[in-house]
Amino acid sequence: MKRRFHCLCAFLLTACAFKAFPSPEISRLNLPEGAKLRIGKGTINSIAYSPDGKQLAAAGSVGVWIYDALYGGEIALLHGHTDNVHLAAYSPNGKRIVSASGDKTIRVWDAETGETLKTLTGHTDAVYSAAYSPDGKRIVSASEDKTVRIWDAETGGTLKTIEGHTEAVYSAAFSPDGTKIVSASGDDTVRVWDGETGALLNTLKEHRDRVMSAAYSPDGKRIASGGWDSNTRIWDAETGNLLSTLGRDRTNRYRMKNHPVAYSPDGRILAGAAPLRLRLWAAESGAPLPPFDNRSGAKAFAFSPDGHSVATVGDDNAIRIWNIKLRALVSTIDEHKGGFMFAALPPDGKRIAAGRGVRIQIWDAETGSLLKTLKGHTGPVYSAAYSSDGKRIASGGWKDGVRIWNAETGALLKTFYANVYSVAYSPDGKRIASASENGTVRIWDAGSGRELKTLKGHSKPVLSVAYSPDGKRIASAGSDQTIRIWDAETGARVKMLIHIRDIFSVAYSPDGKTIVSSGSYDNAHLWDAETFVHLTALEGDKTDIHSVVYSPDGKTVAGACKDGTARIWNAETGALLKTLKGHYEPVRWAEYSSDGKMLATAGDDGAVILWDVSDL
Repeated sequence: MKRRFHCLCAFLLTACAFKAFPSPEISRLNLPEGAKLRIGKGTINSIAYSPDGKQLAAAGSVGVWIYDALYGGEIALLHGHTDNVHLAAYSPNGKRIVSASGDKTIRVWDAETGETLKTLTGHTDAVYSAAYSPDGKRIVSASEDKTVRIWDAETGGTLKTIEGHTEAVYSAAFSPDGTKIVSASGDDTVRVWDGETGALLNTLKEHRDRVMSAAYSPDGKRIASGGWDSNTRIWDAETGNLLSTLGRDRTNRYRMKNHPVAYSPDGRILAGAAPLRLRLWAAESGAPLPPFDNRSGAKAFAFSPDGHSVATVGDDNAIRIWNIKLRALVSTIDEHKGGFMFAALPPDGKRIAAGRGVRIQIWDAETGSLLKTLKGHTGPVYSAAYSSDGKRIASGGWKDGVRIWNAETGALLKTFYANVYSVAYSPDGKRIASASENGTVRIWDAGSGRELKTLKGHSKPVLSVAYSPDGKRIASAGSDQTIRIWDAETGARVKMLIHIRDIFSVAYSPDGKTIVSSGSYDNAHLWDAETFVHLTALEGDKTDIHSVVYSPDGKTVAGACKDGTARIWNAETGALLKTLKGHYEPVRWAEYSSDGKMLATAGDDGAVILWDVSDL
């Protein structure tokens, strides 16, 4: 329960005092091998309507989720990519879905069964875009490897590799008649190619920064492009002449990695994604139209086939469907809420506390019901720990410090200090240690909230703090590349251990004889807790390890890794026993259940996964 780490993200938890139905954020669809439960559906990168307008395909960090476009219900999860899915699109007849992923592949799925029909390989780096030709016989893709490729949609064979861009290609699409392809690139250009031969026909050069998206108008006469210079430009598709620049978005105070543009099906409206709203213009005149009142912005969007609605995905990863004529919100799918900072289990293992943003939520570990949301933090929450009896939760956050909650009712009991990265209960539950941004460790009376000690010595932020099993010592670690051992009663420093890089996490073994630590681009290390002699480095490929924890029996150590895996090692020899693969973004937290049979992991991909590790 004493885990912490270093990134500034978000936080969410849930607790139960009443009977609840399974949350729509819970899914057991297409779980990775060894997993029993997934909380959270991940972030969304793009969204697309089916040709009949009945379904929405949302591509993101977990896979491609298929939703009912009318009622918002989950239909399926297309799972098989081993990295973030950047884009998904339907075939013209709606029978197939094509997806592009950071795993360098393109997949073709049966839209009815969700079965993978083809995996297209050939790109040597992440694939950002994939789209069908109007007749459905070809697929065009765009990649980080600076190429555009044309594929046979039936056989999956490569028909043409188009080279010419000098930086990553972020978008590629066919013209309405299928004879041309337009591509957008990080080399600040839009290029037009022959759809059959791949010959370069035109290069459009007015953008002053990378171009993220380009699209044809429905009549094929114009091309719209949008990029990091925050301008949307309209071009004559035949001559390549710049027709107009739809002014810089004054609300865009930061650059967007995704900047899609698209015409409505009838060609009357041009839309562009923006940080604070979906921007709309009259396609013919370029006159601005009233935007939708969406304070969460629109990093992705899609027009419905009939042109009556538009679906947007905001920075909060909620899908919102709007009536275009009335500018009214029709429905919201808000099951994709961003990354998790941690997952914590109480002693009885019956619940999961998971955090993201300013919220803490508590879930039933068996049914997946959302039991309680703890609200009160006003800044990001980075850490939480249950007391040894499971009756209290201590949480640590940025703006408003340490908070103590009643784990059953969710009532806020105490608040003290500020800018905390990590918290830990003493074994007897009477004290709480907190790790702070200002380089101090503080000890608090868990009942009164009174500060008992301030431990000074770290020269940079302290990212992790842990009590020894007997409660006599405290270990702290941070970005000054040191582990410091303190006398928990007097506050005197006992020992300092030096890493060669920042340390994100530190934990004692259940018998108190060893300490495990982990840091940036560095394997986790084991130390003798009495002599402080270095014992061994845990095996594995080099990667940041954000969080480490011992199993209750002390025989294994689990780590949450930046490469999207959770790893389990033999705690005595340091041998790597198992690598759990299911997250597609950095994993921030790992936590064993009290019986050691389950492991909860929380990641930036917007998911908490509960793994069965009883075989270890």
